[in-house]
Order: sequence, then C-alpha cells, then structure tokens
Amino acid sequence: MITAGNRTGEQPLSVLSAEDRKFWNDNGYVIVRNAVPTEHLKAAEQAIWDYLEVQPDDPESWYANPSGKIIVHIYQHQALWNNRQYPRVHQAFAELWGTEKLWVSLDRASVNPPERPGWSPGHRLHWDMALELPIPLKVQGVLYLTDTSANQGAFTCVPGFHRKIESWLKGLPPGSNPAEQDLFGLGARPIPGAAGDLIIWHSALPHGSSLNTAERPRMVQYISMFPARQDERTLRSRRVEAWQDRLAGLLSSNPDAPPLRQEKEHQKGHTAELSELGRKLLGLDRWEDGNGKGLGER
Repeated sequence: MITAGNRTGEQPLSVLSAEDRKFWNDNGYVIVRNAVPTEHLKAAEQAIWDYLEVQPDDPESWYANPSGKIIVHIYQHQALWNNRQYPRVHQAFAELWGTEKLWVSLDRASVNPPERPGWSPGHRLHWDMALELPIPLKVQGVLYLTDTSANQGAFTCVPGFHRKIESWLKGLPPGSNPAEQDLFGLGARPIPGAAGDLIIWHSALPHGSSLNTAERPRMVQYISMFPARQDERTLRSRRVEAWQDRLAGLLSSNPDAPPLRQEKEHQKGHTAELSELGRKLLGLDRWEDGNGKGLGER
C-alpha cells in the first residue's frame, strides 16, 4: 500500500486500493495499514501513560485510570494532534467521504487493561449515532497505538450490517430498543491489528471491543473526520478555543451539550502546533473555495 506524503503542500497519493474500496462497501469497515509513523505511535503511547501518571511496566498501575473505565480524557496533546494531522490519515477519510474538505474530531484515547476479578469495563456493542431512517453516512476511526490481538480488547463490529440495518430496524417489534437486542448474535467479530493500523468503520455497524484476556493493555486513539462545517461559526470558534486553551470534552453543535472543561491539559499542557493541513482540519483556516482561492478566515 502506498504511503501518503507528509511535506507541506505535497499531494498525498491514494491510500485505498480497489480491493480496499470493495471491502469497505461489503463490510462497512477498512483497515489502513501503517497509517502513521512508528515515532508518532510511541509518542502518543507515552503521552497517555504520562497523563495517567502510571508506569507501563507496572501492571497494578494500569487500573488507576481516574475515570474508572477505559477512556482516557486526553484531548489536545501534541502527540494526538500529530496523528490527526498526518496526511495519510486525512487522505483515507477523504477517499471515503469523496472530499478533502474535512474536519477532524477532537477525541480521546483509551487504555483497556486485561480483565481481572473485580474489574471489567463491560462487553457490549453499541452505536454512536441516532438510529433514525434513513441512516446517513457517518464514519469513525480507531488507531491502534500498539499491536492488538483479537483477545486484547480489539475493536469489534458486525461486518456488513450497514447494508441491512434499515431492514433490521423495520423488522423489530414496535417499541423495541435496538440497543437491547442480541447484537453479538448478529455476527460480531473482533478485528486484530498491528501498531499503526487505523480501522475506519461506518457508524451503522454495531461496535465495541472484545474482552481483554491477553497480558497487555489495548492502547488506542480515536480519530474521526467529517465534512467541514465552515459556516457554523459558533461550532468553529468552540473548536479553535478547545485547541488553543487545551480544553477537555467532546464538542457538539447541540446547544444543550455539556460545556468544555478546564482540566489537566489546560493547567499543565502546551497548545499543539498545527501543520497547514492541521489548521484546516481544526477549522482555524478554511479550506479553499471553489475558485481555488484560500479564504484563510480566522
């Protein structure tokens, strides 16, 4: 698979092959191998350990996440931004969306340690979208920061369910809650991968993670992209504020969404440096208009 370029102004080469596209159409997910350089992975892994203030070689410390679960509330670290703004990652999403004019999610990371008596993060499948017909295109992604076997909390989904979800929903008894159905019985399977593999999936797939019965934690960074909403000035300004002030919390255009928070990164972190691509993926700079003229609005 051809690696996309990463120099400023360099046009990335195609990331997804014809086979990848067919696999995406059939299964609703695709694996982008070697999505970011090894040094990016190691930096992100170290940033997560540092944020948690635990030792990677001390198994007992793996369970000290303040959230009490697997999510790590690190959002604006330079290492996470380096992965978000890496051209090969953007190119993969651009090919699935059919446009380069995307924004990147300001999402978190995860450390999923092995199961042990008295501690388990749960094991369920879910959707991160409203199941209202017609089902729109929405994509999500997870970057494996370390090698991840099938039994190591690997990303798990129901392949191909994006092609049947609407008929499945229509066939449920009136008043049924889709999330309470036997989603594993629909054909769920874990997707193992190597460090640097980026799994992108159609949000219509029920998904989650496998039980971690291995010896090491699963470490990942969540990365999604979606068509830029450059004219939504409030959302755009909140994204820039989140980056500039290193705020915690998931951004939403919903006015009732929880506000962003000043937590550890705000107090101790440094505002991440953005590449030319990163500035556009954030919304700090606008993508070029139809005449090819950079708007550069802030």
